[in-house]
Amino acid sequence: MRKSFAALFILLFLGIITNAQVSRTKAMGGLSYSILDRDQSLSLYDFGKNPAWLYMDEKETYLRIEPSAQNLWGDYRRKYDSKSVSNVSVSFTGIKTLGTLGTFYGTTIYDYELRTDYYRSVRKDPYAGEAFNVADTMAGNFRYSGPYINLMYSWELLPELYVGGGIFYHIHDGLKSTYSYAKTIYRNTGGKIGIAYRLFDNLLLGTSINYFSKQETIEETDVNLLDIEAFIYRGDTYHIVDRASTNEQKIKGKGTTFSGQIYWEVDDNLEIGIQGNYEPSNSKLTFPEKNLIDVEDGYTSFEYYDAQIKTQYNLSDDILVGVYGGYFHNYSWSMLSKKDLLIWEWEINRLIAGIGSSYKVDQNLLIGAEYEFSSANVDSSKYIDKNIQSFTSIDHIIRIGIEYELSNRVFLRTGYNYCFYEHDLILGGTDVASHSFTLGGGFPLFDSFVVDAYLEFSNKSPNETDNYHRSNIGGRIAITLNNF
Repeated sequence: MRKSFAALFILLFLGIITNAQVSRTKAMGGLSYSILDRDQSLSLYDFGKNPAWLYMDEKETYLRIEPSAQNLWGDYRRKYDSKSVSNVSVSFTGIKTLGTLGTFYGTTIYDYELRTDYYRSVRKDPYAGEAFNVADTMAGNFRYSGPYINLMYSWELLPELYVGGGIFYHIHDGLKSTYSYAKTIYRNTGGKIGIAYRLFDNLLLGTSINYFSKQETIEETDVNLLDIEAFIYRGDTYHIVDRASTNEQKIKGKGTTFSGQIYWEVDDNLEIGIQGNYEPSNSKLTFPEKNLIDVEDGYTSFEYYDAQIKTQYNLSDDILVGVYGGYFHNYSWSMLSKKDLLIWEWEINRLIAGIGSSYKVDQNLLIGAEYEFSSANVDSSKYIDKNIQSFTSIDHIIRIGIEYELSNRVFLRTGYNYCFYEHDLILGGTDVASHSFTLGGGFPLFDSFVVDAYLEFSNKSPNETDNYHRSNIGGRIAITLNNF
């Protein structure tokens, strides 16, 4: 059960709007609220992900090119995880300021992913919180590739009233190299609109709505024209077998996120950012019958909401103190549609509290540190497997980052993370320790180019044995052209 929440926590901490320029903070161990950073501010756009505030947040035109690569490997993994995952991507992000006509944002990413020895599952994400999975009989290599496009526009509609919106489109083609030679097409598309209003000179209010629709189509056909066995799992143990020359299943999902944001500049030294989100969504597993009409086999309902607050206080010219707090709630149930039978119900409530500070030691040296405490209460009832669990996980995270300016606009950066999970909700281990090391830097290139880069290595291991681990190495280079 603990192995089924990976995608949920990814969605928990990542928004639809991807802010590409995080190389500086990533190189500094992922510091997020203990230092001042133009792309990690408490604004309605950076913290609240409200597209309406893009017009006021981004004041400079630029084009940014970011190639990246990473590799994940190790024996500490779930049943349907691949032995290793290699990912290579390149993104192009542009901001075009149009004066009083508004601001335009666009990003295009092309991504290639190779999963080695991917065990049986032919779904792109078998751990999305649903009680259903589609598998064949063999492990094999699976590759996914495709583009992601995100476009946004924002302008000042009336004095102190800002509006914005955007659309995104993501598609991945997948292909398994061995039996059952499964082909998948994963598509996720949607849009977002937002409004921001300056109530007072130091107080901003915002609201936004995001809608998404996703679908994964899975088709299994043997190259030798033999029958294919598709295993449709309900829970972890029970399944039905669909045997035919061609098998096809679809997983369809949709949802809407309603968000609200507040930014309050209390005085010259204190800033507060608040946001809340509510997202109902659902997912359906379907397959075509003889009349080619898609028939619903399984249905999953999700309910998610959160409330978060970040504050930053300038204790002095050289010392900044940051505080973060958040409450996150996830609830879901899955049923067999034809029998109207509830087979899985789970709930996670997580509370996070963090504090951090940065100190400008001298003109060239900046150091920062953050500590976060979190408590997660988990209840899961897999009725179909007669597996009932309830537990609490107390977790700790420490981040440390250093930035040193060697000369004018030439920086060296490094960072370290230590995480302790009483119960690892992603991979399922207990008393799990994770260590992460980062190294990076930035420098100007000619008059109009700026280069930022970072490299990260991390290792996660439960207490069972020192040789049982999951490791990751990756890096990113951001090349910014300040005029185009």
